[in-house]
Amino acid sequence: MSESAEGRGLRDYIRQKGQAMRAAAAAKPNAGDWHEVVSATCVADDATGVRKLRMRDWQLTGDSGPDFGGWGLGPSSPELLCGVISTCLTHTYLIAAAWLAIPVDRVEVSVTSANNDAHLLEIASDDPPVPFNLQARISLDADADAATPEQLATLHAYAAERCPLSNLIREPNTITLLTE
Repeated sequence: MSESAEGRGLRDYIRQKGQAMRAAAAAKPNAGDWHEVVSATCVADDATGVRKLRMRDWQLTGDSGPDFGGWGLGPSSPELLCGVISTCLTHTYLIAAAWLAIPVDRVEVSVTSANNDAHLLEIASDDPPVPFNLQARISLDADADAATPEQLATLHAYAAERCPLSNLIREPNTITLLTE
């Protein structure tokens, strides 16, 4: 018997998540109820030059490799970007599965990107000065008796349309730099 059949796997989590989401939607029925400001702060302040990234009570470390004077003590910013898109897509799949009551046993999202930092060193390149050719490879595991191919296609369509960070990359956006 699989873990999910025993009530300890992802299917059980998805059921609980769906219940929580429905209760939250009933308690906060207006779009304005969901508006929030989120933030992250990054500081580099010691001899390692590592970037200490803090979000709420969480801290991550970012660093570069030796070509940029780093120590490889954490992922690079382009790697963090791939990771953030990967976790957002994974969460969007989980939201869809919970909201639509589609049982899945495993969601895996791998994001890759090409990157060329030559422009930071004033070296000419035909590549864009940003991570490019982003690709997300999605793998869903679900028992055939629990989720139909049509339901899995619905999950893919939901995530493709609604993943906030995938959409942020696809759509034009601005970042306002405020200097002190």
